[in-house]
Amino acid sequence: MSILADKIEQFILHKLLEEEEENIVLRRNELADELNCAPSQISYVLSTRFSNDKGFLVESRRGSGGFVRIVRLRPKQQDRTPVLLEERLPAVSITLDDLDGFLFQLIKQHRMTNREAILMHQTFDALYKEIDDEAKRLAVISRILRHLNTH
Repeated sequence: MSILADKIEQFILHKLLEEEEENIVLRRNELADELNCAPSQISYVLSTRFSNDKGFLVESRRGSGGFVRIVRLRPKQQDRTPVLLEERLPAVSITLDDLDGFLFQLIKQHRMTNREAILMHQTFDALYKEIDDEAKRLAVISRILRHLNTH
């Protein structure tokens, strides 16, 4: 299910990033038809990858007129860029949600495309999953962010 769940997540993230607003409304059955999967698989991805603690609010209505509304919650501080102590030091503290908020701001400022943001999100997600040493992970993230801020 992991590969299909990744595909569903990326599709929904892409749709969310396409919108000027910070929310999208999807029809679960139409989405399932488009992605060639069962509606329950859409529900699974929504509940596991688009939860409140991951920065999303999901509202779901079932039935013939049913829909799914996904709202990207904003960080408490708008345009929150990770703080870099010095050139050689990594970010003090940064979460994947902080990074997503930063990417979203770059999209809104037309400094990054939706596709680039999705690729960056996947890169950051992989760093969190693959690098256990927080200092090393944050050093890599800091290098990426410095490059994004200068281009």
